[in-house]
Amino acid sequence: MNRSLEYSSIKPNIPIILASGSESRKQMLDEAGIIFEVIVSSADEDLIKNEISSLPFNEQVVHLAKAKAKLISKKSPANIVIGGDQMCVLGEKLLHKPGSKNKAIESLKLLSNQTHFQHSGVCIYKNNDCIWEYSESVELKMHDLSEPEIKNYVEMENPIHAAGSYKFESLGCNLFSYVGGSSFTVRGMPLIPLLNALRELGIIDLK
Repeated sequence: MNRSLEYSSIKPNIPIILASGSESRKQMLDEAGIIFEVIVSSADEDLIKNEISSLPFNEQVVHLAKAKAKLISKKSPANIVIGGDQMCVLGEKLLHKPGSKNKAIESLKLLSNQTHFQHSGVCIYKNNDCIWEYSESVELKMHDLSEPEIKNYVEMENPIHAAGSYKFESLGCNLFSYVGGSSFTVRGMPLIPLLNALRELGIIDLK
């Protein structure tokens, strides 16, 4: 990914690949100044979810992140590969990316005036080996939203590809009365722990 000239950039000591098509993850790395390439993994997420469904959600997201990164690392062993995954959970119910405005409205009606969790997992691969993995969970409480508010929000942001049917990085943050953790994690990637790991592993620095 090429950053605009008006921004400062950090060129990694080893080329970085983000094994994710998530716009939010791309945006976070870009905002942090990291130079990276995007290669979307072809991992069969539905199959993997079925295989790991008995695990706690905070472990499932790490398994999924690793599955995505491993496929890319096999093809690009000399690169650093970052994998990520996120799950929005209400009680024991996993709220999938809605895929349509109507389903997004349904999900937000379920979340209205309720507490739920966003679980985010991230990992780093090199030479087809996982050299770091991490997960983080954030508790959120949504306002008691009226149906017109929900419909207007969905029309404005079209969050059909967002876990939980909201984009926290933009208008979606207005939906919440309480957020008990990092906004980066809510957006889909625990950014600060990831940057710390990249630094400790000698992959990035400010020299």
